Amino acid sequence: MHLIEFFLHLLILMNLSKYVLNLFLFCIHMKKLILFFTLILYFSCSSDDLKDEEVICSDSELGVNCPDTDYIKNSASPYVLPWEIGKTFKVGQGNCTDGSHSFGQVQYAYDIDMPIGTNIVAMRSGVVVKVIESFRDLEIGTVGAINEANVIYIKHEDGTEAQYIHLTYNGALKNEGDNVNQGEIIALSGNTGKSTGPHLHFHVIEALNECEDTDPRENYTWYSCNSIPLTFKNTSEHCYGLLEKDVRSGGYTAQSY
Repeated sequence: MHLIEFFLHLLILMNLSKYVLNLFLFCIHMKKLILFFTLILYFSCSSDDLKDEEVICSDSELGVNCPDTDYIKNSASPYVLPWEIGKTFKVGQGNCTDGSHSFGQVQYAYDIDMPIGTNIVAMRSGVVVKVIESFRDLEIGTVGAINEANVIYIKHEDGTEAQYIHLTYNGALKNEGDNVNQGEIIALSGNTGKSTGPHLHFHVIEALNECEDTDPRENYTWYSCNSIPLTFKNTSEHCYGLLEKDVRSGGYTAQSY
């Protein structure tokens, strides 16, 4: 009888040992699985972050003109491209370039190659504050005077002002005082003023309270306003602004937003 009890206890202990051993092996296996999936998740996230960084900053390898300028990420920009959705145009001259886009009010200007009569849309909603449209388009190969350009200026709610320049004759489709919505057609491009060919020149200047009074005379004011760096929420990522056609040959397409 004692012998039988001994064997019964032995069998119980053996089964218990197998259970403990299996439980121990199971725990080790689960730890390995947890570690494995943790590593996969870590490297996956790191890879995504690296990929995003490469996409955002890949323009830096293309000879950007303003490498020290802080541009707003285009997905967070309040601006849209000044041409219609679905249209693609190339940048003839970009920001911070020698000559006409080197400093001050035109440092962050863009020249966009486009045929005379192309629809121009408002980059932001605002109020039309200036219209000139009485000058004739130039013959190809001739250059006009800087003060003979047709223009339309639109002031935004934050005080900044978008200036669209070199419009065609009678090319302003809005009047001074008109309210315009973002994306609304406001003008037709042209080739007037100091222009070497049909294109749209545009830039946005800072609000008047940010401008500097450069007139030394008492009781006179002459404000010097700088342009601001622009990005656009309805086209491909451009972390250093729009790039010129020699490095971005495909131009930029206006997308739905």
